[in-house]
Amino acid sequence: MKLEDIKIYLRIDGDEEDGLLNTMMAAGEEYIRSAVGAYDNTDPTAQVLLAAIVQNMYDNRELMQSEQQTKKRIEYTFQSIILQLRMKYELKKEETET
Repeated sequence: MKLEDIKIYLRIDGDEEDGLLNTMMAAGEEYIRSAVGAYDNTDPTAQVLLAAIVQNMYDNRELMQSEQQTKKRIEYTFQSIILQLRMKYELKKEETET
């Protein structure tokens, strides 16, 4: 995804947050790579996960203790998408090897 796509997803105008968003995008891509084994920026599911991760990072810069339950629900959603991507990439890998 491009920075402009993330800004549209987050409904952010202006350039003040660009540096922070770029850092969060890089961290999100690395999170996906670590969790799944790869990050395919052409995969719509991976793009949605990246956008959701960046949104979570951006929205929860100052996460309060009372918001931990919401954070756990978000993490569960991420884990579900990560599992789906893992399975998809494993299938692609198997198909390539055969």
